[in-house]
Amino acid sequence: MTKINEIIDFLETDTLYVIFSSCGLKFLSLRKDSRAELVNLKDTRIWENPRIKLLVNETYNFLRSGKHQMPLDFTSFTDFEQQVFEIVSQIEPGEIITYKGIAEKLGKPGAAQAVGNALSKNPVAYFLPTFRVLSQRGLVICRSGAGHLREKFLVHEGHDLVKLRGNYVCQRKKCRGGFF
Repeated sequence: MTKINEIIDFLETDTLYVIFSSCGLKFLSLRKDSRAELVNLKDTRIWENPRIKLLVNETYNFLRSGKHQMPLDFTSFTDFEQQVFEIVSQIEPGEIITYKGIAEKLGKPGAAQAVGNALSKNPVAYFLPTFRVLSQRGLVICRSGAGHLREKFLVHEGHDLVKLRGNYVCQRKKCRGGFF
């Protein structure tokens, strides 16, 4: 299987939406975003653009090793959010930490919710491995289907979803009446 096919197979899409700045990757999404440049992974011309070539190679490296060397641009975020992103970027593949654990590393033990709010703004999809951060209750089952890729990454890194889930089911309106 080729590098591109492995990426498409894992991410279950052949399109990415990106924004680059002079500092690095500023935005990456698997969902359509009108502000972003469309990258069609099946288009062989992607190899002509050095930034896209780096994006593809580092995506492949991330899928293989859980690590990457993609330069990321978080300059538009607050100092607190950047500190949270830095801690998350240092979580080793296969490891899990809680929102509370990140708050404690920041020296702000009561800031677990603020950590969650910061992580909800993750602008660079899998390159900031927020899937390695769980609530104290474990992995939330979100019936909207939005957690599918998160679960896929966790399994890919050797985790047992049943053990991570606990008994918590998301009760947000958007999650009820979804796929499950």
